[in-house]
Amino acid sequence: MLRKKSLMGMHGIYVVVEDVGPELKGVVTRSALRKRVEMQLRTAGIRIVKELEAAKLPGEPYLYLNIAALPLGPKRYACRIDLEIHQLVALVHHSASGHASTWEQGVVTTGGVQTIYDNVDELVFDFICDYLAMNPEG
Repeated sequence: MLRKKSLMGMHGIYVVVEDVGPELKGVVTRSALRKRVEMQLRTAGIRIVKELEAAKLPGEPYLYLNIAALPLGPKRYACRIDLEIHQLVALVHHSASGHASTWEQGVVTTGGVQTIYDNVDELVFDFICDYLAMNPEG
């Protein structure tokens, strides 16, 4: 259960949303997704930090959302949605360090815009549950 334990001791999170591809331009915006994710985290009592503050936190953690879509027809898409926590990690066998995914959840789905939002919400809920289990004080 290292994946869940990697969330222990976090004191805030920076949210990064990858730019949506041309398939979703004008349908789903990066800004709307970020606001949606941050609202859910705040509601759960998880502190949102800015990029510069995140760089000063232990492990420099950030929550990363990426959506890849393929149009199936009018207002219908096949999507791969990934939500990941990236943190600074070090290799044991030498002193190299860098950011790596320490927690991840993803889904492949088909449907309209509401299906995309519903799946993002479910992934964020999974993260919140794991985060709060490892950080009961919030």
